[in-house]
Amino acid sequence: MSSNEKYLNLLRDLVALPSVSATHRCLPETAQILAKTFRQLGAHVTYDDTYFAPFILAQFKSNIPNAQTLVIYNHYDVQPAEPLSLWQSDPWTLTQRDGKLYGRGTDDDKGNITARLTAIEEYLTDSNGHLPVNITFIIEGSEESSSQHLDEYLNKYKNQITADLIVWESGGKNIDDVVEIFGGNKGIVTFNVDVQTAQTDLHSSLAGVVDSAAWRLTQALATLFDNDGHIMVPGFYDDVAIPNSREKKLVENLPINSQTLIQQHGLTAKLLSDKTGNDLKETLYFQPTLNIEGIQSGYLGDGVKTVLPAVAHAKLEARLVPNMLPDKTLHQIKQHFQNEGFSDIVVTKTLGQPGYRSDMSDPEISRVINITEKYYHQKPVVMPTSPGTGPMYYIHEALDAPIASLGVGYANTLDHAPNENIRLTDYNQHIAVIKELIRSYEK
Repeated sequence: MSSNEKYLNLLRDLVALPSVSATHRCLPETAQILAKTFRQLGAHVTYDDTYFAPFILAQFKSNIPNAQTLVIYNHYDVQPAEPLSLWQSDPWTLTQRDGKLYGRGTDDDKGNITARLTAIEEYLTDSNGHLPVNITFIIEGSEESSSQHLDEYLNKYKNQITADLIVWESGGKNIDDVVEIFGGNKGIVTFNVDVQTAQTDLHSSLAGVVDSAAWRLTQALATLFDNDGHIMVPGFYDDVAIPNSREKKLVENLPINSQTLIQQHGLTAKLLSDKTGNDLKETLYFQPTLNIEGIQSGYLGDGVKTVLPAVAHAKLEARLVPNMLPDKTLHQIKQHFQNEGFSDIVVTKTLGQPGYRSDMSDPEISRVINITEKYYHQKPVVMPTSPGTGPMYYIHEALDAPIASLGVGYANTLDHAPNENIRLTDYNQHIAVIKELIRSYEK
């Protein structure tokens, strides 16, 4: 059996485990399989299950004195698969069709793990077991839940880890099929907003004199934005890190525009950047966001139930750019509700982490860019950050090394959505690029 087949079988086993960190499902089982795999490949493995999502530190040592160290960060947890009815095949069964692999975690992030394992085993086979660079895998199990306890794990093992370059968990190709390399991501603070206006739901005939929880909540949420989509929380933008001229130039050159965004996602509502008049690219990459993830109140079943809801709940998030602190941002939002006359609104933090941006001119990031360009015979798209969120801040604080993100994905990978998938071509190309990256450290 080839290394490629071996680790595709591993990917099948990993996808079969619904390792959803939001519900703490199958996390130790998944981590144990990975720890065993790394040991079989010859790594020194530290397995730590102090917290609910076990942490794996797998270190491959070079026999070259003073060899540099490449750190690869990945995570084994995944998003829930719901709504299950929208999947064309079982989300927990790796399914191949039309040159693609379908299943929850194929891209985010289990397919990236198995591709990188394949690259290391193939390189070790070709080089009689010798590596020109130390390779350390940092693998956590709560990335999809704001990397809870990752900072504690990193602090515990920081004296055992050094890094010259960090390869991030994932990445891929854009809508033009050009590889993207980015070196930053936004932070986040997520929170619940709750209100109760009566002991129980009331008869809706009282709606003329009694304020319902549903109206109370939606009126409070409506104060967060003006009619043009500007966030109205005082102080919300005070700490936003201003991008430098190089960062602005990199983002300015990105191929994304309003039309491609609308077509790719089938958007029907007007873009907020069109309403505010702000630049789409700078807003997407360099500005914070405030989003309602979901709202629940009253009766939503079949037929009609004439009630006046006593309780209303909402889940919200704010995506943060560097310099913004989760707790400070949440305090500003709480204070805003108070100032707007909604002292009865209860705001409860659920998760939070800061954002980070890399210096994309660092020589080690240039190494990744040059290898990628040589392999694909095409310049990659280089971005100082991404609109998404991840624990780059924690990793950089612990290791103080540049971060470059690339992986097995493509524009229609559908991360976090039904029918998540990767193309086998991209998967195999990423294996080759990681092997070339390892080879670049040969003296």
